[in-house]
Amino acid sequence: MIESDKELNKIIVVPLISKDPLDISDAKNYYGVELYPNQPIPTIVSTQSEVESLVNQKSGNNDEERLVILLEQQQQQQQQQQQELQKDKTFDTNKYFKELSTNIFGKNLIHCELISSTQDIMLKYLTYTRQGLVMIADEQTKGRGRAGYKFLSPIGSLLMSFKCKQTDCNKLPFLHYLTGIAMVEAIQSFPIASDLNIRLKWPNEIFNSEATIKIGGVICESNYLNNEFDTVIGVGVYLSNSNNPSTNVNQLIYNKQQQHQSSSSSSSTISANTPIYISREELVSKFFNIFEPMFMEFTRDGFKPDLEKRYTNYWIHTNQIAKLKERENHHVKIIGISDNGFLKVIECDADGNSPPNSQIVELNPESTSFNNENSVLMEISQQSK
Repeated sequence: MIESDKELNKIIVVPLISKDPLDISDAKNYYGVELYPNQPIPTIVSTQSEVESLVNQKSGNNDEERLVILLEQQQQQQQQQQQELQKDKTFDTNKYFKELSTNIFGKNLIHCELISSTQDIMLKYLTYTRQGLVMIADEQTKGRGRAGYKFLSPIGSLLMSFKCKQTDCNKLPFLHYLTGIAMVEAIQSFPIASDLNIRLKWPNEIFNSEATIKIGGVICESNYLNNEFDTVIGVGVYLSNSNNPSTNVNQLIYNKQQQHQSSSSSSSTISANTPIYISREELVSKFFNIFEPMFMEFTRDGFKPDLEKRYTNYWIHTNQIAKLKERENHHVKIIGISDNGFLKVIECDADGNSPPNSQIVELNPESTSFNNENSVLMEISQQSK
């Protein structure tokens, strides 16, 4: 197997695996075309000898980073996995593709054992490429969330970024919401996880509301070219990692199982031998199976009331009272999502009562942060990183 993100004179080598047959010319057309001068694009090859040749040709005086994608056939990848499969590491593409039923999303996969950041690599080298490509990492060294906040990314977490397209800028804020819906529904589609109280915190976090524990997050970043927004959506979920930085989904399931078996045990202590009830492969395939039809419906019809209800059914904010820092911590009540994807709040007193003519305020998800512990909405620039 390729040692992903291995710096050989700053050459990053990653494998590309496709569910359907993909030849080298199509791979280059999908992911290796320069659309503007000096655009960083990957070098795409089909043999290990080509990779070695590129490494040998790399000048030691050239400090420029370079991405090389090695197109692998799924059969070849399966043989390597059988030889090198390790707990919480190698991603089983056969298992993943077997459960995947999409037409577009997730069918072409880049898998990395170790990478700086799936989001950063895709934004740098794979902007304006074909919709649906996903990059999954076992571990990240520079994982991040919105506005540059660090996202700790230990082995056992689900760490991925994927590509989608939009032509309407007004639809971009909703991509956080669609992604959150799909991930919550994917987790709860497993019968053993159906009773986990997984919820969404506006605008981009995934929570277990019983334990008030963050178990994941979403980041959406876009570039614009030729009348089209090219968006990279990053998703991180603490699935089967250790207790750093958070209790994970499989641990929550284990705790539930223990509570059912013995009412005397309600501890959330991390077990070193927690079973893997939900694997990354199963969760990602279920996620895309849910996300794709929802995304297509949204692209065609917008964020209709049924989608908004689907989202607000999962969030933790229904009629929540918060303070708006930009208005001298005046109280506001959360009442929904506006037509342009902003958080909609109405002025109220500390008990949530809104007198006639109370002002409704809309808050941009790209520039607003929600400190749920203190129930304070504020501009991101005012929150320390």
